[in-house]
Amino acid sequence: MNYQVGMNQIEPQATGNDMPEPLFILALPKSFTSVFGSCLGQHPGIMGVPELNMFVGDTVHDWAYQPANQQLNGAFRDGLLRTLAQLKFGGQTEQTVAQAEQWLVDRVDWPIRDVFEELRKLSAPSILLDQSPPYTASPRHIFRLLEAYPNAKFIHLTRNPTSWIKSIADWRMFGEVLLGLFRNEEQGLARQPDPIEIWHAANEGIAAVLADLPPEQSIRVRGEDVLTDFDPQMKRVLEFLNLDTSDASMAELHHPERSVYANLGPRGARFGNNPNFLKEPKLKLKSPEDLEKLITMKRDMVEIPEETIQFAATMGYK
Repeated sequence: MNYQVGMNQIEPQATGNDMPEPLFILALPKSFTSVFGSCLGQHPGIMGVPELNMFVGDTVHDWAYQPANQQLNGAFRDGLLRTLAQLKFGGQTEQTVAQAEQWLVDRVDWPIRDVFEELRKLSAPSILLDQSPPYTASPRHIFRLLEAYPNAKFIHLTRNPTSWIKSIADWRMFGEVLLGLFRNEEQGLARQPDPIEIWHAANEGIAAVLADLPPEQSIRVRGEDVLTDFDPQMKRVLEFLNLDTSDASMAELHHPERSVYANLGPRGARFGNNPNFLKEPKLKLKSPEDLEKLITMKRDMVEIPEETIQFAATMGYK
């Protein structure tokens, strides 16, 4: 799509002060973000949407032309297009996706925060949840989030580094593109970092930024705990967000498949989340007895530097 034309510079509508602060999930790709975010988004107080991938730059133009879009046929734009189609134009059809696309074309020079504000307004009074893994490729993306929303809340979602490496490898070409995004953010290295180094750098970067925030602004969630101890872990997250934890609200979290985004979208915006999840959007829980295995790193699978072992231990991985 051509973001160089249609420069209709309409000012965004004023927003009220009663809109809740947004919620951002910070996690590497293939770290349970699709299922975790979709489950959480079923709570009546949260507006769960696909991966928006908006704050990788400062403007709509930056969003449209982020490197992953060029390598993956625009897949990183699908989440925002589907969200705008649904919230602003009444549903997800080929026609409303085209309307959403034109709406963005007409605002190509808008600060990306102004578009996000439009989504917040459309989501209110619910909390808008953005669960875009590309934000973790560089601390500067997270700082961009904080500059836009200094009082936002954050969930640092983690995954066992060796199971993460296997999951990325199983994604083949798509996984290589994602690793490339993270490698391109590393400056001054004489070689490309290995996946285990990417896992360490990204999670350490997230932890360092969030450590400077007031404790009530962020929470860390181990993905394996969610899979093996779902209700208590999700209740902990809802309490962090000061949201209702009644049986009725908790029951909704078990049904990510009920989300209007839990499927392949119309032509023009097919994805927006992990394609495997979109094809089978179910919550697949594990037995509590599986936790020990899930959090144990397979040290014979990949060489893990001692500093990474020590850092992973701070997150509960063995």
